[in-house]
Amino acid sequence: MALLACPFCRELFPKGEHERCPECGLDLRSMASLPPSLEALDEEAAAGNLTPPEHRELPWSYFGRGRGVLLAVAVVGLLAFFMPWVEMRRPELVTISGFDLARGRAGWLWGGAVGWFMLIPLVWTRRTLARMRGVRIVCALFCALTLGEVAMMWALPPQGSRYFSVDFSWAWGMYLSAVTSAVGVVAAARFGGSLKNIPALPWFGHVERKGSATLH
Repeated sequence: MALLACPFCRELFPKGEHERCPECGLDLRSMASLPPSLEALDEEAAAGNLTPPEHRELPWSYFGRGRGVLLAVAVVGLLAFFMPWVEMRRPELVTISGFDLARGRAGWLWGGAVGWFMLIPLVWTRRTLARMRGVRIVCALFCALTLGEVAMMWALPPQGSRYFSVDFSWAWGMYLSAVTSAVGVVAAARFGGSLKNIPALPWFGHVERKGSATLH
């Protein structure tokens, strides 16, 4: 049976019995969403296995501290790679995506797509604040790859010749990629947040992990 608990007194109630704690008047919450109680922390400290807050493993469903933002940025950046990047009007009328450009002569555009793809598992597996902060530079690099590629495209646009004229415009997919990349760099620089005044965070599996001195 699923149990709900009062965030203050930690009294347990079967799900559906009460919506608020009869003693404290606070809304009841799932046990899995609550940070460890003071009693649990005291027991851990007495056993000599107190885990610092920045090393406590968070639930897979935790998307704070920039984790959700970076995951969303990676998905949008990867999708934008397949969106229109160039609208050609001459020598022929055609729409070209970043994927099409990468398969052609602009093979270096694969770097940005690979960066977005690698960012998803990298961020998804960071479940402690310390590990989030430890990959800030790598995440920022992955996010910046596409921005650098777009800047190179703008600086070195396709050129016609005496016998071959070119008429084109940059499409919305390229602008979306650039904006997404810039947002990702900023989010990566703040990934994990500050370690000052860390708020109460849901601690994943603190009951099962009690007595373990392994840091993450």
